[in-house]
Amino acid sequence: MIRLLSLLMALLLALSASAFAAETLTIDTSITHQTIESFGTSGAWWSQYVGLWDDKYLNTQTTNRQRIATLLYHPTYGIGLTNYRYNLGAGSADSGLGNYWDPNRRAQSFETAPGVYDWTKDEGAQWFVKEVTRLGCTEVVLFFNSPPERLTISGTAQVKKGANKNIEPENYAAWAVYACDVAEYFISQGVPVKFISPINEPQWAWDDGQEGCHYEPNQIAGVYIAFLEEMRKRPALAGVELSGPESGEWGGQTTRYVSVILGNSKLSGHFTAVDCHSYWSDTQSKVSFKNWMKVHYPHVKIRMSEWCEMVNGTDLTMDSAIHLAQCLQEDLTVLDVVSWSTWVGVSPGGYRDGLIHATENGAGEKSIVPLKRLWAYGNYTRYIRPGFTRVETTGAKSVDPVAFIGERDGKAQMVIVLINEDYRPQTINLAGDFSGYTKMDVHETSANRDLARTYSGAVKTEVTLPMQSVITIVLSE
Repeated sequence: MIRLLSLLMALLLALSASAFAAETLTIDTSITHQTIESFGTSGAWWSQYVGLWDDKYLNTQTTNRQRIATLLYHPTYGIGLTNYRYNLGAGSADSGLGNYWDPNRRAQSFETAPGVYDWTKDEGAQWFVKEVTRLGCTEVVLFFNSPPERLTISGTAQVKKGANKNIEPENYAAWAVYACDVAEYFISQGVPVKFISPINEPQWAWDDGQEGCHYEPNQIAGVYIAFLEEMRKRPALAGVELSGPESGEWGGQTTRYVSVILGNSKLSGHFTAVDCHSYWSDTQSKVSFKNWMKVHYPHVKIRMSEWCEMVNGTDLTMDSAIHLAQCLQEDLTVLDVVSWSTWVGVSPGGYRDGLIHATENGAGEKSIVPLKRLWAYGNYTRYIRPGFTRVETTGAKSVDPVAFIGERDGKAQMVIVLINEDYRPQTINLAGDFSGYTKMDVHETSANRDLARTYSGAVKTEVTLPMQSVITIVLSE
């Protein structure tokens, strides 16, 4: 019996040692993939009120709204986002029409009458987009959830139950005029408008809850053509592109929506990329979509413009942070996305969406809580900068690796991001040609650290990931 127990113990120790054995991650810079254009977030449903928070943050000279903008967009003191999605409202906040369970889901329109504008409206959201531009945002997307209410069939920014559309083709041109007028205004204010996106998640019903509009696949080409024709009339919009189809998922009818755009002779030459969202999408649906794009539209880039975990409940832990990082890593490596954005930068809690919780009590006191989601996102966004190119990695799949090379501050860099979702540390051995690099920095987000630097020194090839962590390794010349 003693001998049997000894043999079992030896077997368990051997299995344990095998389970904890270090994996090898090989990085091959000779095989390159996509080049990153931006990482970002959306200002929908929060910037309109957070942008008015001009009271002081704690006992500092910084305001609450400045603190939030800094956390999201400052490249050193925040996570360095460079894309911002500005929600152009349909006017539900002005009319009060429609079925909304949260008043913050309503949005203003700049119109006071057709062709007449009040540029003081949406004051908070305007402050925010100008502030993030000052901090380094280089790519602003003006996106609609619904056409302006005055142009809709229902007279509201929501679709009548059972209807398959909420705007007639004869109103597309007037809508495009409004969008282009707003785009010209923002550009005149120094805002770097790069995209206009008229359609959002066209496959859903959108008959209550928020502004939204349903479109069948064969309806969307007319919208984009009307916008393109109007944009081409305006020299100030020469550098602005259309974004779409903003499908809510990679499966389902997404290939039909994309085909309508890229298969249209008037549109195919304009769209250099397609934007879609990563909701309700498993790995296989992403693989299938990417393979379909390779066959039909191999030269068109892919952008992921909206995602959150879609789970109820407030989470302050690493759990939702790791889910965010895993979705981002998968979209980078499976879809080869050149841009990636979270749904909202700020939320009041109760849902796994915002990167920062911002609340106000009955006495008007503000509370700002940067979440682990913010810092885990920052493991990518602060270090993988626009212009960095993804390179091939093999091995160590358990830590969801991704690697990029680029230049920053005149020096060549390699950035490697790893995820450890396990409740034990993991050790990874790095393999590849690191001869051009002399310095190594490691930055960690975990239960106890928020994007903190945990190592700075000579390049080493063995790295340990703490339990439930996201780490970034930066190799520099």
